[in-house]
Amino acid sequence: MTEAPKDRQTLVLFRVEGQRYALRLPAVERVIRAVAVTVVPEAPAFVLGLINLAGKLLSVVSLRRRLGLSDRAILPEDQFVIARTSRLTVALAVDEVEGLSAHEVSRTIAPGDVLPGRNCRVDGLIKLDGDIILIYDLEKLFGDEDQDRLLQLKAAAES
Repeated sequence: MTEAPKDRQTLVLFRVEGQRYALRLPAVERVIRAVAVTVVPEAPAFVLGLINLAGKLLSVVSLRRRLGLSDRAILPEDQFVIARTSRLTVALAVDEVEGLSAHEVSRTIAPGDVLPGRNCRVDGLIKLDGDIILIYDLEKLFGDEDQDRLLQLKAAAES
C-alpha cells in the first residue's frame, strides 16, 4: 500500500444522530453492517455488548452513549466501524458511513482553538461541504482506564 503524502490525510466519515464525525483512515480496519450484539452484564455503560468477527471477540461501543447523545437500539441499516487503538480493536456503532475524504492536513483546525478544556477527546476539526466535522482519536476517546475495562471485558468473555 502506498503511503499518503505527509501533507495530506484521509478520513473515514460517518454520521451519528445527523452529526458528521471522522476517524483517520489508519485507525480503521473496515466497515461492516450491524449484526446482533450479545449483551454482557456489568459492561461499561458505553458498551452495547460483544460480537464475534471472524473468531475475534470485539466490544461494540455506542458512540451515542459515549458522546452523550440520545440512545436508541441498533437498526438493521446501521454500520459498525471496526477501529483500533494501540491496545485493542473495537466496533463503533454508527448510523451511516459516508466514505473517505482526503484533504490537506493544513485544513484541520486544532481542537484547542475552538473547544475548551484540556481533556478534549477531539483530535481536530475540519470544515467540509458546509459542515464542521469532529475528528476523533480513539486513544483520546478511550483513555487508559476505559481501554483496561474493555480488555477485562473481553478476557472475561473468552474465559
